[in-house]
Amino acid sequence: MQTLEKGNPIINTIKNNIEKIGRQLRIIEVCGTHTVSIYRNGFHSLFKGYIDFISGPGCPVCVTHEGYIDNLIELAKMNYTIYTFGDLMKVPGKSMSLAEAKAKGGKIKIMYSPVDAVENIAEDEEAIIAAVGFETTVPAFALSLEKVLEKDLKNVKFACELKTIDQPLKVLLKDHIKVDGLILPGHVATILGVDGFKFVEEFEIPSVISGFEKYDILLSLLSLTQSILDNDFTVKNEYKRIVKKEGNTVAKRYIERFFERTDAYFRGLGLIEGGGLRLKSEYSSFSVQLKYDYESFSNSACRCADVLTGKLKPFECPLFEKVCTPQTPKGACMVSQEGSCNAYFRFGKWK
Repeated sequence: MQTLEKGNPIINTIKNNIEKIGRQLRIIEVCGTHTVSIYRNGFHSLFKGYIDFISGPGCPVCVTHEGYIDNLIELAKMNYTIYTFGDLMKVPGKSMSLAEAKAKGGKIKIMYSPVDAVENIAEDEEAIIAAVGFETTVPAFALSLEKVLEKDLKNVKFACELKTIDQPLKVLLKDHIKVDGLILPGHVATILGVDGFKFVEEFEIPSVISGFEKYDILLSLLSLTQSILDNDFTVKNEYKRIVKKEGNTVAKRYIERFFERTDAYFRGLGLIEGGGLRLKSEYSSFSVQLKYDYESFSNSACRCADVLTGKLKPFECPLFEKVCTPQTPKGACMVSQEGSCNAYFRFGKWK
C-alpha cells in the first residue's frame, strides 16, 4: 500500500475543511478504478473518521447480471465462438463461469480489443462478441461494427450488455443513497465530457471529475470538500489534462451512429429505463437476442447488490474472505480488478 505523508498540506487542508463542516463525510466514488486507487494508496486509513468512502455502480463487470453469462455459455454450446474481455471470464453464472465453460470445451476466446477480434475471426467461424461496458468502451464496439460492415462479414454478431452512466446515477441518488459528494468517473468523462454530468447538479450534491493517480484523488477531495463548505453544486473538473467540457465528439458520434438507448438491468438497482445501449434497428441483424430472468440469482448469500448501492461494506458480506476470494469468487464484485470486494481484499486493513 502506497501511503502519503500525514504532514502533506493538501491532506491537512482536506481535514481542516471537514472539521469546519463538522461531521464525517459520505463520499461515493462511482468508478471502480477510483475504488482501487483509494485503497491502494491508503486513503481509507488516512481519512478514517473524516471520510466514509462508498463504492458505486461504475464497474461494468460488477453490475452485469449472471444471466448474461449464462446466455454466452449457451451460445458457446451451440458452436458459436465467444470473444470476451478477460475480466468477464470468472464471473459466476448459475452453473459455471465462462472460464469453466472454456475448460469443458466451449469455444471462448479472450479479446484485447473488439476491433482486433474482428480482424482475427476466421471465415468459417460463427463469432459472437460480448459487448460489455460503459460509454468508455462503447466506441470500440462501434468501430468493430464499422469494420464488420466494411469487410461485409456475415458471421459476426454482438451480444450487447452495454450500460450508460447517467441513468443508474440518477436512480441511485434519488432512491437508494444519501451522500455528501461524488467522485465522478474520469474514464467515462473523457467520452461524455463535463457536460455529460451536468445532471448531477439537479440533486444539489457537490461532485468532481477525477483522474486516478494519488494526487488526482487528493486534489479532487480538496475540491469536493471546498464545494461542500461553499454549498457549491457545480460539477468540477480536476482531470482537465484529459477531460474536456464537450468530451470526445468523435467518439460520441460513433456511439450515436450505431447505438440507441434501451432499458438495462443493473445489479442492485434493478431494471433501469434508458440505462443501456443496443444496436440501432438498421444494424439489428448483427445483434444476438438475449433472454433471462432479471430477478433470479443463484447465490442469494452474495451481497454484491448491497455493496454496489452503498448499503454495506464488502467485509460485511458473510462470504467475504471466508469462501469468496479473488481465486474463488462467488460474486462479480470479487472477480473484477475494479470490483469493491476485490479492492478491499487486496489492499490494506479494511476493518
